[in-house]
Amino acid sequence: MASSGFLRIVSMSLVMGAASFGAGLVPLSSSMTKSHLAKLSTLSTGLLIGAALGVIIPEGVASTIAGDPEPESYSYKIASCLLLGFAFMFLVEEYISPHARPLVPQEIRDEIEDVHFDIALDELEREEGMALSGSHASTWQMLRNAPSSSLQRAYPLSLGLIVHALVDGYALGVSSLETQSGALSFVVFLAIIIHKAPTALALTSSLLTTSLPPSECKRHLLLFSLATPVSAILSYILYTHTGDGNNLWVGTPLLFSGGTFLYVATVLKSPSEHAPSSTQDNISKTSRTFLLLSGMFFPFIISAMLGHGH
Repeated sequence: MASSGFLRIVSMSLVMGAASFGAGLVPLSSSMTKSHLAKLSTLSTGLLIGAALGVIIPEGVASTIAGDPEPESYSYKIASCLLLGFAFMFLVEEYISPHARPLVPQEIRDEIEDVHFDIALDELEREEGMALSGSHASTWQMLRNAPSSSLQRAYPLSLGLIVHALVDGYALGVSSLETQSGALSFVVFLAIIIHKAPTALALTSSLLTTSLPPSECKRHLLLFSLATPVSAILSYILYTHTGDGNNLWVGTPLLFSGGTFLYVATVLKSPSEHAPSSTQDNISKTSRTFLLLSGMFFPFIISAMLGHGH
């Protein structure tokens, strides 16, 4: 069973890495409409919320209770793991993600429309002036004449997103520990891969606005794309060899990853509160509500259909 679990996590990691890299290449050669990106971003937010509240946290609670012989400590352990995961992503966003430093000169930010992508990129849009052309010209063609800026400004952006990608991989790795069923890991995989697509697009678009050459953008994108697969496989191996079959070793990391998912979905990106008005206008309120609710309930429904519901 451990062998089947390892093969599953490796397969999902390879697919996720390739999909993330492919999505990030799009701004280098073509344009996507802001409407499509807004819809994808809204759906991914719903999936993250649904995966956290409907699948990851319930599984973590059940595993923690099953592996802990002291009932009086249930609430403490569950709450502390969730809070630690939530607090960890807060610290990442505050001290690693590029805050208070615009990556693009003010004259360029004034000429480019803000786009609301994903995973705390509402902050990046306001500070870096990410843009997406509605014409058939590529994003690189639109930005290639921008005044050059220090290449060092691109590294905080990449570092912040790579650290977040590592946390995504951790969530995928620990969700694959329960080898009796692939339902939990599949739901987490689905939520993360849809969530990473607009993030990869936003990363490349932001790097282009720093006048970084396309070849260098691809290197940054490659590191970002590899972060989640590598973290997922290493997390799986670590907990497989140290867990010793104790459900508590599965429950606590699941709860921690559930806390990180909640922060990403509810604080870093809220489609109704944090998105610029120009982005909200790209999709109607009805469409936004439908996509968000569909994403929220989809992981729970899939988990129940695959026999892993509670």
